Amino acid sequence: MKLDSLYRGTPLRWAIVTGLVLLATMICSEWLLERYFRASDLQNKRLQTTQQLTLLGAELSGIINNNLSLISGLSAHIGIHPEIEQGEFSAYVSSVFRQQPLLVNMAAAPNNVVRFIHPLEGNRTVLEADYRDYPRQWEDIKTLTERGAMHLTGPFELIQGQEAVIGRTSVFTRDDQFWGIVSAPIYTQDLYRAAGLSNPNLPLNIAIRWFEENKTISNVFYGDPQLFADPLAVTTLVDVRSGQWQIVAAPKNGWANTSGTVWLLRASFAVLTGLLLLLVFYRYHQSNREYEFQQALAKKQILLSEVGKLALVGGWQISRQRNELKLTLWDSQTASILNIGDTDTPPSLSEFLGQFGDSQGKRLSTAIEKATLGDAFDLELSFTGPQREKRWARVLGKPLTDYPLPYPVLGSLQDITQRKRFTNKIQQQAIYDQLTGLPNRLLFYNRLSKAIERAQREKSKLAILFIDLDNFKPVNDNLGHSIGDKLLKEVGQRIKNCIRASDTVARYSGDEFIVILHDVHQSKVPVYISQEIIDAISASFTIDGKQIFCGASVGISIFPDDSQRGETLVSNADQAMYEVKRSGRNGWQFFTPTMQIVSEKRHQLSNKLAAAIINNEFTVYYQPIIDLNTNRISKCEALVRWVRNGKQIATDEFIALAEETGRINEIDRFVLATATDFVANLTERFNYPLELSVNVSPRIFSCKDDSLNKWLELITNASRKINVTVEMTERLLIEESERIMWVLTKLKAIGVTIAIDDFGTGYSSLSYLTKFPIDIIKIDQSFIRQLGQQTIPESLTEAMIGLCHKLSLDVVAEGIETPEQLSMLKLWQCDFGQGYYFDRPLDAEVFSERIRTQSEAKFSHNK
Repeated sequence: MKLDSLYRGTPLRWAIVTGLVLLATMICSEWLLERYFRASDLQNKRLQTTQQLTLLGAELSGIINNNLSLISGLSAHIGIHPEIEQGEFSAYVSSVFRQQPLLVNMAAAPNNVVRFIHPLEGNRTVLEADYRDYPRQWEDIKTLTERGAMHLTGPFELIQGQEAVIGRTSVFTRDDQFWGIVSAPIYTQDLYRAAGLSNPNLPLNIAIRWFEENKTISNVFYGDPQLFADPLAVTTLVDVRSGQWQIVAAPKNGWANTSGTVWLLRASFAVLTGLLLLLVFYRYHQSNREYEFQQALAKKQILLSEVGKLALVGGWQISRQRNELKLTLWDSQTASILNIGDTDTPPSLSEFLGQFGDSQGKRLSTAIEKATLGDAFDLELSFTGPQREKRWARVLGKPLTDYPLPYPVLGSLQDITQRKRFTNKIQQQAIYDQLTGLPNRLLFYNRLSKAIERAQREKSKLAILFIDLDNFKPVNDNLGHSIGDKLLKEVGQRIKNCIRASDTVARYSGDEFIVILHDVHQSKVPVYISQEIIDAISASFTIDGKQIFCGASVGISIFPDDSQRGETLVSNADQAMYEVKRSGRNGWQFFTPTMQIVSEKRHQLSNKLAAAIINNEFTVYYQPIIDLNTNRISKCEALVRWVRNGKQIATDEFIALAEETGRINEIDRFVLATATDFVANLTERFNYPLELSVNVSPRIFSCKDDSLNKWLELITNASRKINVTVEMTERLLIEESERIMWVLTKLKAIGVTIAIDDFGTGYSSLSYLTKFPIDIIKIDQSFIRQLGQQTIPESLTEAMIGLCHKLSLDVVAEGIETPEQLSMLKLWQCDFGQGYYFDRPLDAEVFSERIRTQSEAKFSHNK
């Protein structure tokens, strides 16, 4: 009867009718509610049992897996130290046992024979036990063939006695060689007690057995097996690495209704009868609330539908009807994604599967068949979109296990095309060079590793070509990085055109490329391809209307002749390439063992050089420069010396290396600071005017850091204390950069004298003497040594001295070793001289003594 019809009658009639209806309803309801509460009480008991069982299962799983992780730790330790001895083994296990695990002991069985065990006490009977002699355990151990594999077996009686479960894992060495087995037992009684199963206050009866899905269930090893026959009993599965334990639980006081709910319901019936009128009023309000709820539900359904459209997610359900799988539920969003019409009517299953093609359709069909038996699935499948473009969908299916077998399968379908494209783009960026499109270093080493494995398997050879562009830096500096980038792309394409499609060319870094040549049967193959690459790169490039030339230096290493390791092959090819650089560039060179020796020696010296700078192992020596008019010391050249472990390192050797590595700037600053303080002290101490001459590396003028500013600050401070001459080579002046001219002008402004060192040996040009503010020319010793022996050097030396004097430049002759050389230089009115005829470079103490002697002689002469 509708409420509005009741409202139309008199109040009494409405009350009588309503009361009778409600009374009848209450009687029926009480009977139904009594049944309901009995069922609810049973359900609550099962829910409480489930919660308690879940906690027990989690505790048991946590304890087991925590102890098994300790076994994995021992396996990893032995894998790193396969030559482990009993002492080291016991020490490691002792540190593990300090964590108070449940493990009874820990044993290691190299080659499946127990050699190590700790503690030994009570376990000696296990030593030398061969697992192959114990069939029950051997069957389990044979399956541990993969790295990281771990099994938990048992429970069964140990050799030492008592029941236990045993955790085992395989041990593999770093080179993936099988070493043996590591195992550790856990007494079952300790395990049950730690998990709380033995707690007398536990309100549940528990039973446990091994469980493998779709396989015969094993015997119960804990508790009453009859619990598994109880249809109301609650079960859960606990993962124990190699399998699962099925735990069943039921209340100790049974499933019978022990609450007072039913009696309370009967008592409440009398009270509720007196509230009939209130119930009518309540029903009126509840009707309104139901209407509001329906409205809210409808809005939420609309919202979910719109969200599904935004997230590109649709739903479906498949059920077996008359031994045939059919789509029973289907929404318009799924239809829209797959472009099977915009309808809620499900298509046929074959039409649904056909959207993904034959291969993927069979894969999805198989997954659905398995899902009807209880296996959920999660697949990513491609399909063709409405514009014939390739799209991707994520298809998930979950069996509805509340239904009888075969289960219906509820699923979702999401369009993941954008995510897939983004992922593919990220992967592309991760392994390919973004400028040239060639494989980057990461992908190169991956391919090299596979190439080596293939070459080892086929007993073939492969070659590595390490390619470095010659004269690429000027392109960037003069034409800009944009032109340089385009040049690199062109170079990469030209190299790619010189090799086979099966070979690999990658951009290694900067202007370096690297090539893998497969199946190299003759040494002339990499030579031919290297020369072809050099010729291709040497040909002119036309980029943005500009003609550009560059060359290439190629280093070659061969697998397995030069190495069987990928990184070493690359390093060897790199060394060979640098040998080409040193030999004139634009060529190729095979790696040789001699290069490796030289490289290792230079590497060791480089490390020592770095340590020497940190540890202040350098010393400054001073070579006198003689005024040839007065035969007295007027200047000294500061020279660095390196003594390590009582042995002096050859200056030419470590200076060249310091130039290459950039450490020369630190050495120059050290020499300048040390020599300035020393010469200033000598001048003041002996009242003897003495000038200091220091060398500066050309590298400092091209540094991007603040090395030049630091050096200028030092030279400025030095010029305030003493007269300073800065010696630089002709090579520096060739560049004629604005920066060099700015530095020279600044030096002249603070009163520093500028000298050209080793004049006549480089790119000597008279224009230098007029373009730059030069004060002194130092004639190289190669001319001086030939004085008195050959006429041409004599003529050249005399001409240089005369020319310098006409340009008001002072001249210093280097390398004077004989009286005849000195006489000729004096005859030509050379201003200064230095060399072994006067003195070798002297340490500070000996040089101080020379100055003291000259100072006393000068003082005596003045008197």
